[in-house]
Amino acid sequence: AAVQRPHAGVVIEWPPGRVAGYCFTHVWGSVGWLGTLGVTPRKQGMGLGRAVTAAGLDLLHTAGCQVLALETMPESGKNIALYTRLGLHPGYMTLLCQGSPPPSQETHFETWCGDDALRRVASQIVPGLDPTPAAVWLDEEGAGETLVWREDGAPAAFAILRSTPRRLEGAQAYLTVEAAACLPQAAIHWPRYLRETQTYAERQAKLGIVLPINAAQIDLLRDALDAGMRVVHTRVRMATSAALERPDTILLLTLAM
Repeated sequence: AAVQRPHAGVVIEWPPGRVAGYCFTHVWGSVGWLGTLGVTPRKQGMGLGRAVTAAGLDLLHTAGCQVLALETMPESGKNIALYTRLGLHPGYMTLLCQGSPPPSQETHFETWCGDDALRRVASQIVPGLDPTPAAVWLDEEGAGETLVWREDGAPAAFAILRSTPRRLEGAQAYLTVEAAACLPQAAIHWPRYLRETQTYAERQAKLGIVLPINAAQIDLLRDALDAGMRVVHTRVRMATSAALERPDTILLLTLAM
């Protein structure tokens, strides 16, 4: 599915017709990020990983992205060194929190209809950030839906939710939040939005939800843990800017697709 998206990434064929390495790229307005990276085992150690990563970063830069980022395994010193040499800086951890918060008896969200609600919310947190492509991809692939909450008639928060696994042979018992955001003036409602998301997950026959929380957002992390969630996986976020690491915002992003 990823290769059908705009700015899909870079593929190295060696010899022609046989994939030796690839790097998926994603453009969300002013933010561009590197997703899954792979080099076939027989061609590793020849510099293809660096080449395909550098080409992916060049593609994102050419697409007009102001912030370039990725997430990688914290125990992979080799990867961290490679990305650092290419101009990315190690930042905070991204913690994948999984669990089943108490559901809400009532829900006030609506299913995203394709308007500019996601951009209007996200761009107030990170200028130019537009996660609309992620919602479009899920909709076109039949892989999930996006929920939007409004306050006084204006969009205040959203959650882009994946309900099917990325891998064909995989199983997914939890609903995955691929991107979510809440305006500062609506932050008081965030615990309710989280409970309503759990209600939606149960309607989809899911056990609960998975949230990617940046460690800079310590209050958000504590709230998730207090709601009964647990940290099940960690990644290191690397970026050319600290724009995605504001501690005072509610911004959930997974940059590892």
